[in-house]
Amino acid sequence: MNDFGMPNAANIAFRRTLLRLILIQVGLTTAAAIVIFLNKGTDFGLATLYGGAVGIAGALAGAWRISLATESADAATDNNVLRMAEFYKATLFRLITIIALLALGMMILKIEAAGILIGFIAAQLGYFFARPLRAR
Repeated sequence: MNDFGMPNAANIAFRRTLLRLILIQVGLTTAAAIVIFLNKGTDFGLATLYGGAVGIAGALAGAWRISLATESADAATDNNVLRMAEFYKATLFRLITIIALLALGMMILKIEAAGILIGFIAAQLGYFFARPLRAR
């Protein structure tokens, strides 16, 4: 946000890129789930959807922490080490979120592990297609 409470160009570009990434991840996960559903059945297809949801949740968790890190970096201009630590925390938070959700699905909910991994990989492929957008 700028001094007038309006989002700046970087915030707009970040939100547009995140939205594009999420939409691409949803599309890839849905396509993979349809193919798996037609070949392996309902349980495997639902496992694929769960895996894709884990990938999407990880992207959202990482984006949330990155936005918090950016806000704190804007506030603390004097200490580069603290600013970098916030970005490392964002990456660690994303990783912990993904590991926890994968473990929940595989160990506690006993969902088909191969289906979860196929969906997760399909969602992660979205990063290859979601190039950053520039604010206009």
